[in-house]
Amino acid sequence: MENKIYRSRTIVHPSGEKFETPLLVPSFSSKGFSMVSTQDGIISECHEVMMVATGFFDESVLVSAYDLYHKLIPKPSEFKCARINIIDSGGYETSQVYDLSGINKYNHDVKPWDEFKLKEVLSKWPKDMSGIMVSYDHGELRLPIDEQVENAQKLFHENKSLMSDFLIKPETSSQSLIQLPNLAARPELLNGFDIIGVTEKEIGNSQLDRMLNIAVLRREMDKVGNTSPIHVFGSLDPFNVILYFLAGAEVFDGLTWLKFAYHNCVAIYIQNYSVLSQKYGIETKDKALKRNFWVDNITFLTKLKYALINFSAEKNYDYFKELDNDTFKLSELIEKLHGQFLNKLKSK
Repeated sequence: MENKIYRSRTIVHPSGEKFETPLLVPSFSSKGFSMVSTQDGIISECHEVMMVATGFFDESVLVSAYDLYHKLIPKPSEFKCARINIIDSGGYETSQVYDLSGINKYNHDVKPWDEFKLKEVLSKWPKDMSGIMVSYDHGELRLPIDEQVENAQKLFHENKSLMSDFLIKPETSSQSLIQLPNLAARPELLNGFDIIGVTEKEIGNSQLDRMLNIAVLRREMDKVGNTSPIHVFGSLDPFNVILYFLAGAEVFDGLTWLKFAYHNCVAIYIQNYSVLSQKYGIETKDKALKRNFWVDNITFLTKLKYALINFSAEKNYDYFKELDNDTFKLSELIEKLHGQFLNKLKSK
């Protein structure tokens, strides 16, 4: 009998707003985009993207408190559309590290950022926008896990109208991965947070390792009665979402949906999408294609969400056939990989 670690459930925000996991969150960040000079100052190229794209989704969105503070993206009142808003804490923008989907690496000028600036952004967050705040992070910050927990608890205590998302980080400058054995030995450290976050790059150095580490974290949390969802930051590639969901994660965000087109459940170059998609052709102009594939990606994420919900309820791999019309035998591949993962997990 499989010890089921994947799950779908309804979460209630302190505002009363409800959302269902898995939660697939389109993200925005100034990092990876060029800067544009306007009459109001320097803004991110992502500013215009947000003003156009946010009208196409209503469930969730992730924005960076760093970008809000430095006015690189629109104000919350200007992109108010999603029922659930994750306020990321600036660690991604203040580091020189790119997520696994990074393709454009512009010269990245890191602006001043500290916890006081994060608190200022949180204090101004609109009361009528249900928010989830992420624990303070900076690209150069490394602390023992006990200090990470203590600092996050203090920050969250000051902002009780927002849900808490504790992002686990490596503990020393020499570490590139989070120290899972430290957490597995004391999983009760993570009690009291609404959501537990890890970045895709810091949870393992192979696809299987990342799945196994997510599963071990999920299993150890369950043992002490901690049912908080696991959030994988920087992962919105459809195929990876499926694999991490099977490993026990429930919240996913990333910039992939802005940079690539989703086709047959994989992320491909935009130019290839115009040829492979039945909706377009090689004569489609890049500008028109860009706006169209954003909408197509959001539509696909909704389809993916409900395929995962249905799978969670029935464990029927046939639900994955709907994501690519079984062109690549996706359902068979997922079933095979899931079996390999479960066999490896038995030894953990």
